[in-house]
Amino acid sequence: MGLFTRKKKTDNVQKLQAFYASVIGSNPVVWYSYNAEDFVKNGYTSNAEIYSIVKKIIDKANVATPYVYVDKQGVKSRRYLTTKGSRDTAFGAAEHRLEIHKALDYAPDNLDLSMLLKKPNDEQTWREFITLVRIFYFVQGEAFIYREAGDDNCALSLHVIPAHLMNMHIDNGKLVGWRMNLLNGKYRDFLGDDMNDILHIKMPNPLFDAKYSQFRGLSPLLAGLKYLKLDDTAIESWVKSVENEGAKGLISPNHPNPELWLTPDQVDKTQATVETKIHGSDNRNKIVVSAMPLQYTHIGLSPDALNIIQGLDHAGYKLCDLWGVPATLFDPNPTYQNMKAASERFVKEVILPYLSTEEDKLNRWLVEPFKVRDKKNYVIDYDLSSYEELRLTADQTDAYLKTHTINEVRVMLGSDELDEEYANQVFVQQGMIPLSDYNVDDIQI
Repeated sequence: MGLFTRKKKTDNVQKLQAFYASVIGSNPVVWYSYNAEDFVKNGYTSNAEIYSIVKKIIDKANVATPYVYVDKQGVKSRRYLTTKGSRDTAFGAAEHRLEIHKALDYAPDNLDLSMLLKKPNDEQTWREFITLVRIFYFVQGEAFIYREAGDDNCALSLHVIPAHLMNMHIDNGKLVGWRMNLLNGKYRDFLGDDMNDILHIKMPNPLFDAKYSQFRGLSPLLAGLKYLKLDDTAIESWVKSVENEGAKGLISPNHPNPELWLTPDQVDKTQATVETKIHGSDNRNKIVVSAMPLQYTHIGLSPDALNIIQGLDHAGYKLCDLWGVPATLFDPNPTYQNMKAASERFVKEVILPYLSTEEDKLNRWLVEPFKVRDKKNYVIDYDLSSYEELRLTADQTDAYLKTHTINEVRVMLGSDELDEEYANQVFVQQGMIPLSDYNVDDIQI
């Protein structure tokens, strides 16, 4: 992950560290131990519910591919390109694609910034890199990215830093730097200008305390810790109940007369007969004849065992709610309409807001130095055309064809433009007259 690499421009790092040490004191680092690592170990990697929920979010977010553009219109186009609030419907997403086509040009593929979105470092592709970033964000509530940069502050490579390995430098209640644990007994400080080499994406945290929690992200699992424990406890109890389930049923005489009850010798022989002629897959659907008046009583689950299973279901729904993910997406037998509605809600309420946050952070932190260096208005924008939930229906397409050109509608649909001139014209319906010109007396019967 690039945790042990050094940055090229480090001439004044030692001086800055000495300066901050004298200003802040002998213990400037706040160790933020809220068991963030446990959220990954005991939550994401050890709990199937959490893993499935987070994976569902990340897989859906990974559908959107980031591209580097050159903004031709500048400030005028920002209202279309910096917010995804207008893109949470099929109409909004379609109009956004049209505005991108008008306002932006693709940046060269060989641009070093464009190359970072393909291969951010020597070990990872962009998909691998951003997946790891998103795992930490949705599990721990925050994610850190570190850049190796040259003298022009432009990133040469990008690396993920696990959130639980980052601690804060605090000076009089202000965040002035970060300390990274290198896992070899050493630490690396990011102070002064080097602090700009850290990108911190976090969920809002309303906890103001002595640990300065407000500077860190609030993990959804912290709010849902009871439901995480309930889920873990329920699964453990359910497994134990299965392991200790014991006999499934009881064979007994069906007559109250003691003279007809089985003798101890008959009990042993009946038990042996059941094991050989009834139990096992070889005896499936087999009909067994008994010469004795016997009955079978099924031993069902106890109320406590049933409560364990109900606790599993309840915890699952609540854990989904922590991230706003519709639980219907995990329903094994959903209706088509329920699944469609849940998928649309998932993209609009979970995926798009996150992509908007990530996109804004990358534009401010990653893109800005390249804009200054090349004096070009670069911008990163996620392509949303691959989301089925945001595509125009046939009726919506017909509605746009009444007010837009064929090529404009094709762009909205994510298709290439036509070269024919007529594709750039707006077609109108003929034979229509204003209501004021309509006269009933003119109709011949």
